Amino acid sequence: MPMSHQSSDHPITLIGVPLDLGAKNLGVNIGPEAFRHQNIVTKLRKSGLSLSDSGNIAVGDRTELDPGLPNLRYLDEIVRVNTKLAAQTEAAITSGHKVVVIGGDHSVNLGAMSGASASQNGNIGLIYFDAHGDMNTADTTLSGNIHGMHLASLMGFGAPELAHVHGEQTKLATDQLLHVGGSDWDQAELDLIKRENLHAFTLFDLLTQGLGGLITAIDELNSRVPAIWISLDLDCIDQIYAPGAGMPNAKGMTYREIATVAEYIGHHCNVIGVDVVEYNPLQDQLGKTAELGIELIAKFLGHNYSWYTGYMDQNQL
Repeated sequence: MPMSHQSSDHPITLIGVPLDLGAKNLGVNIGPEAFRHQNIVTKLRKSGLSLSDSGNIAVGDRTELDPGLPNLRYLDEIVRVNTKLAAQTEAAITSGHKVVVIGGDHSVNLGAMSGASASQNGNIGLIYFDAHGDMNTADTTLSGNIHGMHLASLMGFGAPELAHVHGEQTKLATDQLLHVGGSDWDQAELDLIKRENLHAFTLFDLLTQGLGGLITAIDELNSRVPAIWISLDLDCIDQIYAPGAGMPNAKGMTYREIATVAEYIGHHCNVIGVDVVEYNPLQDQLGKTAELGIELIAKFLGHNYSWYTGYMDQNQL
């Protein structure tokens, strides 16, 4: 394998966003602290990353908030939090840092990507790992949960309050998205994919084409953009390996698949940031999901951390 595209000379800023208002499954709000309890900072530093923890963005308690419109639940607070996250993300990248965002539900990707996009004047690719589409709008949603709408918002579709977080410009060109691992889609999302010719490499594609087709899609996107953001919803991974996903998935990607793809991306793409979302430690088993999340962050950023490196650290003479 060629030398890493990434450089440990780039400092990494970690931002926690304990937001659970975009979904109804509780528990993901304690994800950032659970990752810290799993020693994410120490472990990523051991992988060779120069990482600093900037703490959490404060999020209002749902018991004290008005949920608002049933098709845009907790819109005001989600917009406020993501606006702040976008500003912090843009500032970090502009200053030469890469960014790791720990959620929280997947709606935090709205702020993370908006900030990253602004730092690149909109010329950015997004590789989006998720079992779900997250491409509904206020007009098509069946739940009113914004963690199922933000990807559409990044491309300029849906409620302007979401699409215009951190500026009215479109954050993600439709041809610069690569959605990976989807297996549960709403019809409106399938319609949007077809209408806009979005590139979605589904779980079915993975099973029928193997990793070769996905690697080709990654290379193609990477050839057209100077920078890439990675968004990882842990529910794209089979629940055998990621039981602590907010919505555990019995038909997700295997460890071998996700780890291989993450390593390939880290060695071939200019990844300027990663968000890891939908971690519910209340459903985890001995921290295995958090440990996998840490490993994948390191790999996406061109470095290596795994159970084996941890084992060797503990058994060096």
